[in-house]
Amino acid sequence: MSHIYDALRKSDGEEPPRRGTSQGEAEDAARSDDSTRAEDPADAAAGPAVTPQQRIEGSLFDSVDLEFLEELDTLRSSIDVTLGRTAHRVIGFIGSAPDEGTSTVASHYAYLLARVVAKQVLLIDADTARTNLGLSEPFGDREGFAELVEEEQPLAQVVLETEEPKLHFLPAGRDRVHHVEAVGSGRLRPIFERCAEAYQAVVVDIAPALMIPEAPLIAAACDGVVVVVRAHQTRREIVRRAMTELNFAKCRVLGTVLNARRETLPRFLRERV
Repeated sequence: MSHIYDALRKSDGEEPPRRGTSQGEAEDAARSDDSTRAEDPADAAAGPAVTPQQRIEGSLFDSVDLEFLEELDTLRSSIDVTLGRTAHRVIGFIGSAPDEGTSTVASHYAYLLARVVAKQVLLIDADTARTNLGLSEPFGDREGFAELVEEEQPLAQVVLETEEPKLHFLPAGRDRVHHVEAVGSGRLRPIFERCAEAYQAVVVDIAPALMIPEAPLIAAACDGVVVVVRAHQTRREIVRRAMTELNFAKCRVLGTVLNARRETLPRFLRERV
């Protein structure tokens, strides 16, 4: 977990100590790290900045689980291997049924990209189920993803600033009904591409695949999706049905996150087994 902790300290303006090096060597290493990052095509290909007209009142992240970030960093590396280290990717997170923890996984992944990997990230709440009490609920009734899909409004008008400088948020929106036709018309992929042109990474929180019919269509418009399964709760037949729906919609499934699993050994022992 040390590199996650060091990256968070560095993003807060604190240079993490380097073991076994002098101050001069540490400064040289830091300059080397910066030059290497600048040459990375995935980081250098940053899109044009979006200046939101509004800011979230409150906090999108009440608490962050560092151990969970470490596990998601492994997922990020796997996605890099699968899709290649290219910028402007749209990655969706989707569950089979409610209460899988998909919103928590998606928001932590966006936080990881913004704070640790230092990318400019857009987190989209595309869970447009009318019973959704997800990421957008604490911030009241406001325009967002549904209106962007239906009316193609300017991003700056519906995107919100958050407490994280590199992370912007697009809430679910008010109209949870009329956007369905637009999702099924093929207009969603160009909208995601427009978002990806403005951000280095786009993370999409999608409604459960078996809950609303447009969920697999939203997932198919992403470059790839990660299926979230809640351990000790979601039955295998439910996951199979969800995978069938995603495959029928021609989604590119990148992998699975087993959420809320119970470990029988402490972390320090698991790492030594």
